[in-house]
Amino acid sequence: MNGEQLETKEKILNATIDIVGMKGEATIREITEKAGVNVASINYYFGNKNNLLKEVENYYAEKLLKTGYDILRDDNLKSKDKLFKWALNLIEYMYKYPALIAIIVKLTNDDKNYNPVMIKKIYFNDEIQEIIEDIIKDITKIEDNRILNFKYLQLFSGILGTVINHVVVSIYGDKKSILNLGDPEELRQYIRLLIDGILK
Repeated sequence: MNGEQLETKEKILNATIDIVGMKGEATIREITEKAGVNVASINYYFGNKNNLLKEVENYYAEKLLKTGYDILRDDNLKSKDKLFKWALNLIEYMYKYPALIAIIVKLTNDDKNYNPVMIKKIYFNDEIQEIIEDIIKDITKIEDNRILNFKYLQLFSGILGTVINHVVVSIYGDKKSILNLGDPEELRQYIRLLIDGILK
């Protein structure tokens, strides 16, 4: 695929995530108008709308995975700072692209055999879990693998729970979310508290 084709494909992916993020759904017409391409481009690059949604999920899962690896492998960061920056990145990414949850729900509802890429690459990623557990072990000196598993679960749940809470409150709630994900200082305070609790 040449540079122009890659650019067109990325325009379509970005337009899709933007529209689904705003509305929870996107028509082919809306996507093509926002991306500045014709309907034939959708068919050419993706075949159909469901394939496009799968590609969007894969594209954004890959970007999140790469950023996470870059943070956790950054030798210039102290161990605790790696955990902080990784957690902050994950929450901010999910907050920036809430459409990913909507896309995963739609794809799994339409195809019960669909295995979301985001869940495989981020949630069930043994390598990331091992890196994070090694960092926790290095800081806490805990040797018990079961306890390290629990601490990883606490960290991941503390991140995912805030995003799910935000989505649920914004869709179904009449009241303000407990944690304002749009407030950078409040979010940082929450993550520091989460990590400090896990590292005890």
